Amino acid sequence: MKVTMKDVARAAGVSLSTVSKVVNGHYSISEETATHVKRIMEELHYYPNARAQNFATGKTKEVILLAGMEANTAFHNPHMFEIIAGLEEALRRKDYRLVLRGTDSTEACGVAEEIISRQSADAIAVHVGIMSHPLSALLTKTQFPHIVLGMPNFSSQVCWIDNNNTYSGTMAAAFLLSKGYRRIAFLGGLYYDLGSAHRLEGVKQGLKNGGSHLPDQYIWLGESTRADGYRMTCNLLEQRPHPDAIVCANNYIALGCVDALKDRRIRIPEDMGVVTFDDYPFSQIIEPPLTVVDIHVRSMGAQAAKHLLDIIRHPNMQIQTYVTTSNVIERSSTRSRELGKG
Repeated sequence: MKVTMKDVARAAGVSLSTVSKVVNGHYSISEETATHVKRIMEELHYYPNARAQNFATGKTKEVILLAGMEANTAFHNPHMFEIIAGLEEALRRKDYRLVLRGTDSTEACGVAEEIISRQSADAIAVHVGIMSHPLSALLTKTQFPHIVLGMPNFSSQVCWIDNNNTYSGTMAAAFLLSKGYRRIAFLGGLYYDLGSAHRLEGVKQGLKNGGSHLPDQYIWLGESTRADGYRMTCNLLEQRPHPDAIVCANNYIALGCVDALKDRRIRIPEDMGVVTFDDYPFSQIIEPPLTVVDIHVRSMGAQAAKHLLDIIRHPNMQIQTYVTTSNVIERSSTRSRELGKG
């Protein structure tokens, strides 16, 4: 026989209206009572009717995520899926569903306008890769609950959350200095790659804090690919004196960097230390495994969910923030210089 709300009320020793308020998350119910009623619901295997519940509250209990879903996205941007996983997990704990909708920067504004007009979700999450000026203007004008996963590369009033890449760069530089490295170079993405630019800024600041600096001839920028990582490393190795450590802005550049060092018979870490950012997708399978500044992108997704739920409750809330949860994972691509050569 199907369990009803009356059965829950009887078993919990509370009124039917109390159970109804617990189901609908009403603020007037104490946490102690809500916990008790929810426990009884679980014991009786009672599941509220979602449609009726949403109708009563005027909420869909859904968040729609807009993101690029072109072929091979998982390989080119593995972080996006870790962020999504953290976002979904945190929303699910609050009884929200995350719906993924593929689009691109040219169509995202139209898709968002449809969602907002139809009120088919309580909020929108947007991956920064598809952000555009029209979408920014729409979200700002409508004040529809939203959060952008990543800081847009243009000035805007949208709500966003991002990793503090500058802080991560500072950590990379401080770590290398602590190991005795002094001639530190940087290989990064082109001007439009904000993550790389902020990591470069952080490396410069970290070296400055340690009484060192980053010479211009030790900075090489290109596409975030294995091929350009190789090319930039070859150019870097033409400089004299050679650096004794290289910071790579991402795993793809690091992969090409390691290839070039091996082709030049430069030993890692005996002759050259290598550090990159993010623990995936290649840092652990490159030989030798690379020391990384891990940025915990899954945690960023969880934080994004927390902020988004706050924004749903308070649509006028403005959130533009960084998450600073980076830490260094030391592996065999670096060593204390006093143990090595020079």
